[in-house]
Amino acid sequence: MCIVEVIKQRRRNFIGEFIHSFDHANMLHHAASNITNIKNIIREIYNNRNMYGIEEEAEASSGDAEQAYQLLERRRRYLEEDDVVGYVDDTETLAKKLIQGTPQRDVISIIGMGGLGKSTLAKKVYNNSNVKNHFRCQAWVYVSQEYKIRELLLSILKCLIPISEEIYEMPDEELKRTLCENLKGKRYLLVMDDIWKTQVWDEIKDSFPNELTGSRILITSRIKEVAMYASKNDPHFLRLLNENESWELFCKKMFRGESCPSNLEELGKQIVRCCKGLPLSIIVLGGILALKEKSYFTWSKWLCRDNLIQDKTQCLDILGLSYIDLPRYLRSCFLNVGVFPEDYEISARQLTKLGIAEGFIQGTCNREEEDVAEDYLEELIDRSLIQVASRRSDGGVKTCRIHDLLRDFCIKEGAQQKFLVVHSNPKHSLTNKPRRVSILCETSQCLSLDHWDPSCARSLLLFNSQLNFDTNHWRWIYKGFKLIRALYLKKLVSSIPKQLGKLIHLRYLMIDGDKYDRLNAIPASICKLPFLQTIDIKFCVINWLPKDIWRMKQLRYLKISKGIRLPVPRITMYESTLSNLQVLSRLVVTSQTVSLVTKCRFPNWVQNSAATF
Repeated sequence: MCIVEVIKQRRRNFIGEFIHSFDHANMLHHAASNITNIKNIIREIYNNRNMYGIEEEAEASSGDAEQAYQLLERRRRYLEEDDVVGYVDDTETLAKKLIQGTPQRDVISIIGMGGLGKSTLAKKVYNNSNVKNHFRCQAWVYVSQEYKIRELLLSILKCLIPISEEIYEMPDEELKRTLCENLKGKRYLLVMDDIWKTQVWDEIKDSFPNELTGSRILITSRIKEVAMYASKNDPHFLRLLNENESWELFCKKMFRGESCPSNLEELGKQIVRCCKGLPLSIIVLGGILALKEKSYFTWSKWLCRDNLIQDKTQCLDILGLSYIDLPRYLRSCFLNVGVFPEDYEISARQLTKLGIAEGFIQGTCNREEEDVAEDYLEELIDRSLIQVASRRSDGGVKTCRIHDLLRDFCIKEGAQQKFLVVHSNPKHSLTNKPRRVSILCETSQCLSLDHWDPSCARSLLLFNSQLNFDTNHWRWIYKGFKLIRALYLKKLVSSIPKQLGKLIHLRYLMIDGDKYDRLNAIPASICKLPFLQTIDIKFCVINWLPKDIWRMKQLRYLKISKGIRLPVPRITMYESTLSNLQVLSRLVVTSQTVSLVTKCRFPNWVQNSAATF
């Protein structure tokens, strides 16, 4: 199959992992045989398309072919190792400190301002072959300003062992003991990235055995006092890049291995000097100019703009230029990334669904919204505004992150435009009418209509995972957020009230439940939501979908973590078909299920939950 079709059909596995019931093995085998036969017929038609006179699609897809090639080229580039410039000596020095020295547990720290490349250097050292061979086990955890000790402990444990139900339900003190037991007798390396407070070390240090095994803990921080608190060793201070290193990094970003045209070199070096050796500024500025015409006239205009920068060391002015330079269709997509917590690993699929629900992403006559969204995300990555955290096996983005300086910019710019507000302090009231609300604080004080007016809000994301969501909180949502299009709740939701059906503009509903929550029903009123496209509920025990599920003509994505059964369509119901459904997960197979599939109740069903996007 040609490269265009491979990309356009990457999600089109039709049924894939279709069912999970072992009691119906014969039925599954029969269904699989039918699917194989259909695929063979399609393949034969495709291979003989010239004989059948099928040429129109190939001509119409010439633009798609170019886009497909560019997408594969982007993926190939980003599967290569990230550019690291100027830190060869730093890498070797830190690797020696980790491998050599005292047999006692030791703490080594990297200190530097935001945007200097502390995490990049730590990752380079972490993946160094000598370092990997030296330590029996390794773990990496992002800390950030908004850390939760329990999540840090679980994140470290996940690097070491599978997380069982017993471990997940442990109190924090027992988690610490479990972590300690799994590290005892081993030479381990732990990276604690982006520490802001000394109390983090106080809360977690006893979990790391202090034995004569040569274990090491590598921390990164902007604050010298934090590093000195964890260890009396002299921190490794990360310096700014010199002019030659800055120019090398800029050229890597701009020209991808090719040399800079001689007529642009001197002008380019003047532009790079404006970044004052700060890698993040160089990378972001390079991301802007890489998409511009490589001419003296174009670069001269940017040099004039950069000369207006007053406080170059803070980087935010250059970040502002990168935002202004974004096409309008990307600005909302970029600012919307600011709703996620600091150092949060963001699911590309979730980002896509939110963007579609909000209307930031529109499909075309021959491209679906998900494909357009992937292009948008790759473009933000090309501009160095988003970082890839992990990729799928086909090279597409699976998860991503945003640098905390860029996130700060999104929050600041979003607040000025009343585009979004991130609420992390219950003592602060929200004075304007934000259109997107992200709540990070762990107290119900944030969930009060007395402090602010959510009547204009289009999306609500609640990340306060320790809050037990009860009927009062639901009332707060359906009474205050009447225009809401996207709703995300993190954990601890035991029921969904029927009043959810009042949110008639809702397009996206995700409940990111705890692994052992017990959400056991979806109210029938949800079927009355005329625009709902996505229902994504993790970790629940729902067995049956509401009988009126067949009325949801806009439903595209239905993912529920436990096995579900489809209700029998009512005979009197007009068109008992989910015509737009593309993803349906964890379907329990019965003879009724096979009948529904073979009668094309889901004519556009293209993948199941096993797909990565």
